[in-house]
Amino acid sequence: MRLSLACNFDDALLDGLEGLPVYELYGKVSSDAAGGGRPSFYLPRVNRRKVERYVKRVHDMGIEFNYLLNASCMSNTEYTRQGQRELRKTLDWVSEMGCESVTVGHIFLLQMIKRSYPQLKVRISAHRFTDSVRKARFWEDHGADCIVLNETAFHREFAALRAIREGVSCDVSLIVNNSCRTDCAIAGTHATNLSHGSQKGGKGFPIDYHMLFCLDYRLREPVNYVRANWIRPEDLHHYEAMGFDNFKIVERNTPTPVLLKRARAYAERRFDGNLFDLILPCQYPEQAYQDSESRDLFSVRRAMQHFFKPGAINVLELFRLSDLAKKLGMLYPTVGEPPLKLDNRKLDGFIDRFLEKSCIDVDCEKCLYCHRFADDALDIDPTWREQVLADYRELFERMNTGKFFEYGRGDLVQLGQLLRKALRGPRAIEVQTSGSSAPPERHPEAARAEVVDA
Repeated sequence: MRLSLACNFDDALLDGLEGLPVYELYGKVSSDAAGGGRPSFYLPRVNRRKVERYVKRVHDMGIEFNYLLNASCMSNTEYTRQGQRELRKTLDWVSEMGCESVTVGHIFLLQMIKRSYPQLKVRISAHRFTDSVRKARFWEDHGADCIVLNETAFHREFAALRAIREGVSCDVSLIVNNSCRTDCAIAGTHATNLSHGSQKGGKGFPIDYHMLFCLDYRLREPVNYVRANWIRPEDLHHYEAMGFDNFKIVERNTPTPVLLKRARAYAERRFDGNLFDLILPCQYPEQAYQDSESRDLFSVRRAMQHFFKPGAINVLELFRLSDLAKKLGMLYPTVGEPPLKLDNRKLDGFIDRFLEKSCIDVDCEKCLYCHRFADDALDIDPTWREQVLADYRELFERMNTGKFFEYGRGDLVQLGQLLRKALRGPRAIEVQTSGSSAPPERHPEAARAEVVDA
């Protein structure tokens, strides 16, 4: 078994890797000209100096580092003189650090790197949705050293998986703890949206609408939590029997105790408890945020830096959005018992049906196999669910009618009042955002500078 683990650039993560079959970490700076597979607001703040220091320590431990250049869209800047200069500066830097590989989402980048940086291995991003022998051979024929297979489609399509593993000789990686809906119809536009959310100079508003939509969709139809594309630790042996041994663990915003919990669970091939602890990109427990950098992910200062764009949206809507994010445990810790639970022990035997039968030509609403397991293994707090669905209805109504973006009568007056409070320090804003537990972290003068900069 080889585990490729998300990197949150916390030194404590490296301290906890001893004895685990983690052969590489993967990550990148928080934002750059190229962008990546996650928006900047979702990630720890990391600059080049920190990456350099961290990669050196990773190498000292005998672990590889995979640098991400996995944006699905770079706005065609890669075909310009300036875009080429930025890319080559980045690749020069990645090479100088001694990174063993890079992940890309473009055929052009694959060919460019193989031609100009032959010392770098190139991996194909899961956002290229490779899910057939034909696609896998295409990437291998054009120089790919590793392919991360489609993260949303077919981890339980064993005939297709076997054909891919037998059909290519390059390395093939499976994301084991992805929670996306199976055969997600909007995965392609979501990947593009995420790419622009981590590119410097982006002009849009970095809301992850696709994530919000899918979280609402799954709450309305909870069976989607069960038929998502995850692999249980107990089921890894089925994939290993086909020749897969490279397993990727997400997410890069995950606090260190949770990342290590995930790595241990898959290394041990067993997990007793709430499977959502391994697969959700949110709902991280409060006690997992042990240091100032991880707590910064849900600070008022960080929210202001990424979302305070009064020329793009009605920023008063941010308070409604912030309240919803807290209920979901997105960018904020979950306090107390999690509202979503999926009992992993009650999923024993779930994989058996898929070992023999495909789902490609099956109508889920006639099969109902996943529904039966959802009824038994899934537990959702009913009060929390009702409140969150109501918040979603209101949010989407305001977005779809345009009220989320335009200022109404009296809004500018209220905005001015909030800004005056902001200039007196972050604590004043916290009162308006449903009482965040984050402590004040800036002198009023620093807060004033941040508002002006935003």
